[in-house]
Amino acid sequence: MKREPQSALRRLLLSATALVLGASAAQAEDAVLVSSSVAGYVPGTIISDTQTLALPDGANAVLLFRSGEMLALKGPFEGRLVAADRKTGANGVEALVQALRGEGIDASAVGATRGMGSARAAMVGRRVMIDPHRSAIYCIGPSDTLWLRRPSGAATAQLRRRGSVRSVAWPGDAVQIEWPADLLVEDGDRFETLDAAGAPVATIILRRLDAGKSDTAWIAASLLAGCREQAEPALRELAHDVEQSIRPKG
Repeated sequence: MKREPQSALRRLLLSATALVLGASAAQAEDAVLVSSSVAGYVPGTIISDTQTLALPDGANAVLLFRSGEMLALKGPFEGRLVAADRKTGANGVEALVQALRGEGIDASAVGATRGMGSARAAMVGRRVMIDPHRSAIYCIGPSDTLWLRRPSGAATAQLRRRGSVRSVAWPGDAVQIEWPADLLVEDGDRFETLDAAGAPVATIILRRLDAGKSDTAWIAASLLAGCREQAEPALRELAHDVEQSIRPKG
């Protein structure tokens, strides 16, 4: 079979190409997958700077960065996320798009055209409800409040952090109580909930997040912090918004 030198060269270039982030990136940048036509890539998946992203010919993917900027890629493409400085006037996704297009790759910046207010409202300035009998990571915004849901068949629970144990109780028929005011929470705090015998039941990790420069930045930060369940509704809305904005007209 006769080989096509240009096609072979193109595949070689694509497999060797790295996603080069702009000078605004202070460190290696992970991205969140917003959407993809590749079955194996699930929305919300974290694409690390050491992971190879592979898109066959005709496939597409949209990536969301911590800055809130988004990048649309169309295959064929195979590369990884690598932070690097660029000595151009461009930065962030703009620099990334320039670098990729310079390699002949179909890349473009994407903007969310529909208001994301309703999605963010579901994540910010609300009650963050914690199930003390279920291990999970919870993200807390500046105006969020923490609440403890009453476990089934229990009126008390114990929270252990770094060897210190704090008992909490649900009075009467209360189904939820506010997080104890004297139990201050710092970013990354890890609590174990204990049963009546003092055995661990679940692990709760709490992450404090800033308000974020944009709704998309907030979504990215939440997912990168591991708060997947909290951020998934907003991510689905963002994916729908992106689909509408990049869908061919007519």
